[in-house]
Amino acid sequence: MAKVSWLIGDWERTGSNGNTQQVSYEWAIENVAMSITTDGGSTAASRIMQLSGVLGFDIKSGKLVGKSFIRRGHIDTEWSFADGKLIEKSTINVTFQGEVREFKFARSYRSVDKNTLERTMHSLNDAGEVGEVVERNGAKMISKWNRKKSE
Repeated sequence: MAKVSWLIGDWERTGSNGNTQQVSYEWAIENVAMSITTDGGSTAASRIMQLSGVLGFDIKSGKLVGKSFIRRGHIDTEWSFADGKLIEKSTINVTFQGEVREFKFARSYRSVDKNTLERTMHSLNDAGEVGEVVERNGAKMISKWNRKKSE
């Protein structure tokens, strides 16, 4: 858990559409479990992805894992480290139009400095291998998050 302690704090970003997002990481049990919460975004439509979860070390599997809940389902995550980045592999199970659907993706996190993190979306194949950076409308899905200043 010490390797992910740099995430502790409140982070925010403003998207290209002007909407803001916030995510908070805090110790639920110091160096054992971390709680993760996000507001989903600044619009009513984006708040459907409001999230609350926990990240901790699973002694049985020997992996860093997470479980989060959103309004329409839940997210299971497995975390690892590669090339100086924190890698999150996610499986989302949501109810959409009356059916449960599963989506998989990966994200990498990199500490740029103590007040900036970079999060990049990646594809995730059926074998669980992290793939290329995902593009939307021709732009790579890479976002910068700034540590929110204490008020």
